[in-house]
Amino acid sequence: MTKRLIAAILALSMFGIASCKITEPSLTNACNKSYNASNISKPTGVYTSVITPGAADNATINGGLIRVTWAELEPHPGQFDFSAIEDRLALLPADKNWSLGIHAGWSSLDETDPNLISVGGQLSLSRHMSPDWLETDFFIDTFDMEFRQVTVHMPKYWDIIVQTRLASMLQAVAAQYQSDPRLQLVYVPQMTSNGIEGHFNGVPEATLMRAAGIDPGLANAGQLFEDVWVTAALKVAKSTALAFADKAIAFEVHEVINRVSIPQRIMDGLLQDLEFENRAGVAMWWISGSDSYQPDLIQALQLYEGDLYGQVIGNSSQSERYPNGDYSEVFSQARQLCMRYIEPWNYEFENNTHNDLMIDFNEFSAGAFE
Repeated sequence: MTKRLIAAILALSMFGIASCKITEPSLTNACNKSYNASNISKPTGVYTSVITPGAADNATINGGLIRVTWAELEPHPGQFDFSAIEDRLALLPADKNWSLGIHAGWSSLDETDPNLISVGGQLSLSRHMSPDWLETDFFIDTFDMEFRQVTVHMPKYWDIIVQTRLASMLQAVAAQYQSDPRLQLVYVPQMTSNGIEGHFNGVPEATLMRAAGIDPGLANAGQLFEDVWVTAALKVAKSTALAFADKAIAFEVHEVINRVSIPQRIMDGLLQDLEFENRAGVAMWWISGSDSYQPDLIQALQLYEGDLYGQVIGNSSQSERYPNGDYSEVFSQARQLCMRYIEPWNYEFENNTHNDLMIDFNEFSAGAFE
């Protein structure tokens, strides 16, 4: 029985599982999965989730993540401003690598929402993550949803204009940074709650279905929305891979409308489409050491034969986020899942909280992946 057939049988059995048992790889090279083979350089070890002077000074980092919004990068259609990236790159030592995350997401806020202004008279959210000219100049369709108790206007991921403008933006950013050998990984932008992570936490399923023109009362409404979302996600993933032609890319996965089949289909699509050239992986931005949240998806990630990247769910002072308050469980889970690379919060590097864990994971990933 082939490895892929065994994985398929196990995957079919995972639905409805309340918890999952993860088996740690026993061999040094156990993480060199069949789909990981590629001639490009891919990141390994620990990267700081935010590049700050203090984090950049910590010798345990292999690099850092730079996160910017589409609105920052393209303030006017076709006009680009890379200063947000350059300012962060200037903090990074010349011998360290970097990853890039471009937040898409809402294009404007509901200015009448009483929750818009927080204590002190400050906006509780940025006015937009995707550029507002999508609405004012291109008249795209949006739908209303809540994020952190504020109503935002969310562009539809599947809209052809949104897809086209995302592809154009990615091409422009790639033209600027494709030749930088220190750029190791690019995250796929998403029209989701925070523009990179693949979730709509707290948004009613019916809201998403109606946004896609689907009657939530239909017996197959969930399947219809799944088809729309997976198609859109894989299309933007392809645009990212084509723009950054010799870089690793990653799609952050969450269950959507309480379906593990949505991230599973995205994961399968990244593996099965030869145009991705084994450069496309997935990311889990909620590593905690626990399997109580989205256990079925954790099981799917355990079986995944492609590259896996991650970000820690919080900083180590937030002990309630980790099993028995033990932050080291994060690293055990990352090793068990065969993650190439993880992003602890900059807090850890600025305060030298767990340098031993960082060094150990760097050694693990360097030995586990070619």
